[in-house]
Amino acid sequence: MTALITTIKKELLLLLRDIHGLLLLFVMPVAFILIMSLALQSQFAQNAGGQKIAVLVDDQARSDSAASVIKLLEQRDVFSWHVTDTLSAPEKIRHDEAAFLLTLQQNNNDLHAEILVAPATNPQIEAIFTAVVGEAMSKQRIEALLRNIKMKRALDSDFSLDDGIDEDALNSNPVTIQYSYQKNQTTSVQPASAQPTSVQQSVPAWLVFAMFFSVVPLANTLISERQQGTLRRLRTLPVSLALPVIGKLVPYFVINQIQVLLMLTVGVYLMPLFGADSLTLGHSLAGLLLMSVCLSIAALGYGILIAVVARTTDQATTLGGVGNILLAALGGIMVPRFVMPDSMQQIAVFSPMAWGLEGFLDIFLRSGGVKDVLPEAGSLFLFGAVTIALALVLFRRNT
Repeated sequence: MTALITTIKKELLLLLRDIHGLLLLFVMPVAFILIMSLALQSQFAQNAGGQKIAVLVDDQARSDSAASVIKLLEQRDVFSWHVTDTLSAPEKIRHDEAAFLLTLQQNNNDLHAEILVAPATNPQIEAIFTAVVGEAMSKQRIEALLRNIKMKRALDSDFSLDDGIDEDALNSNPVTIQYSYQKNQTTSVQPASAQPTSVQQSVPAWLVFAMFFSVVPLANTLISERQQGTLRRLRTLPVSLALPVIGKLVPYFVINQIQVLLMLTVGVYLMPLFGADSLTLGHSLAGLLLMSVCLSIAALGYGILIAVVARTTDQATTLGGVGNILLAALGGIMVPRFVMPDSMQQIAVFSPMAWGLEGFLDIFLRSGGVKDVLPEAGSLFLFGAVTIALALVLFRRNT
């Protein structure tokens, strides 16, 4: 234990003396957050403003009247209309995959619309959508009534309007609303398709990138000790060869947590001073801590593996730097995943940086908690555990 503490102290002193490493770990991500958040602020606002509201349509009526209503609704291009099946649609709404489920049912000659509202749907959007559906249903009902009157007049010259109008059907409400949650239950959870602002995207994105960039100073110190013969001399001492590896991981784990605090502070307090939005941290401190710890383990596992594999500092800088850039490009750090084509979004799920970013977005953007980030946190922890274990095996073999 004494040897481990001594090793940790030594690593901290070496890191504090490495001005370039400190600039890389702290100043660079802050600069990226400021530049990218401000540069892309208007673009993110346009994307958010242009995002259509998803509506699932279950046409159980299969009638000309229902087809007429759907045709009228499709003219409202602020909504995106998707035909769905009866079985899977309610579950999709409960998981906020769409804002509404519109079910059209035919009862004799009367067409009825039922709206199922998703938990995260804004009440104002709900009111607008209900009015749009009601207008289309009323218009269809009036057109059907006029056609019926015209047909009856053609068949019966003595036809009277008093005898030909069903007032109960005419005055009945053609639209009913149901909720996929308790109406008196407030919810702040955003749907999985919700898009971030420039600050919500940039802060966690460049935080993830910065934590993974610990590979450069971490690898440089380990390779320098190998080249100077320090690691070879350790073999003559009664200590585990895992000691220098663990001794390097602990200080950088602390550094990662300081990075998290710094970047979140920048997002919450500094960005508004430049006219940008303030970062919303969500409501789950436990979820945030879990993501921070697991992301750090993944980043350090990647870093120590590169440090063990590389033979020179130039190799480590190249492997670590290029690897980070590729993982960032694939993982939605440099280009947000929601603007990528579907094929690229499928590839992005293989990047550990994507897991970290999505976990933070679950908390900041979608107000998720520990349960919501468990898939991402678990993947990051497993990635870190495997890479650290592999690095220890290779380190023992090569030292």
